[in-house]
Formats: sequence, C-alpha cells, structure tokens
Amino acid sequence: MAADKISIGDSCMFGHGSCITDADWHGIYDRTKVVGDPRPVVLEENVWVGEDAMICKGVRIGANSIIGARSVVTKDVPNNTIYAGNPATFIRNLDEGEFISRKNFFQDPVKLARDFDLLDRYTLGNNSIWGWIKSKIWRDKSH
Repeated sequence: MAADKISIGDSCMFGHGSCITDADWHGIYDRTKVVGDPRPVVLEENVWVGEDAMICKGVRIGANSIIGARSVVTKDVPNNTIYAGNPATFIRNLDEGEFISRKNFFQDPVKLARDFDLLDRYTLGNNSIWGWIKSKIWRDKSH
C-alpha cells in the first residue's frame, strides 16, 4: 500500500498476507485523508518477507535478508540478516554461501528440472501400486 513510494528489488519473495506500507493511512473521521507523513520503503534485492509480516513506513530492508512470518518491521534491517518478532529484532546473520538467490536458482532451468525430477524419484522411490492397494484396504483407522 503506497501513498508515496515503495521500491522492491529483484528476486524478492513475499509470503501470503504480507503487507508493506509507506504511510499511517487514514484518519479516524476522514478515512480518505492520509495521516502523518508518508516515508518511502525500500526492499533491496533477494529479500524474503514471511507470511503475514508487516513492513512499516520508512524502513529499508537490506539485500539477502529474511523477515520472519507475522513480524512487524519498524526499523531498518541490514544486509544478510534474519529479523523476526513484534517488533522485529535481530535473530542472526546469514553467510553469503548459505543461500542461493531466486535469480541464481532459476538461472539454469534444465538443471533445475533435472534436480526436481531427482528429488521426486528419491521422495517417491518406495511407492508402488501394491503399496497403494494395501493403503486402501488395510488403512490405519486410528487417524
């Protein structure tokens, strides 16, 4: 929700219900009037904002940082860090070798498809038609 300006860098990810706002929005009586002074919000590249997190006005989130689910961010977040909570506080630093950016992740789509295929084969490797039939006939009724 931008009254003035929100900048979002490349390769950012947003969880369901996450909110970014650069203003305090409306007054109590006149809900069409922006209250206070809007201040720009900046998310640098490769930021991950968790589900239902709120990024408040005037905040800058540094590159490669993660905001935990349901966090409320009221102050700047440095590069390569994890912040979470209400209000969001420092959790830990991230080493650059610890993660792959979305840009790099999708850089080689053929390799990515092969990797997903290998993962499926590994995960589903013990599945069989006989196993499926057994699961339908001799189900665990305790659940």
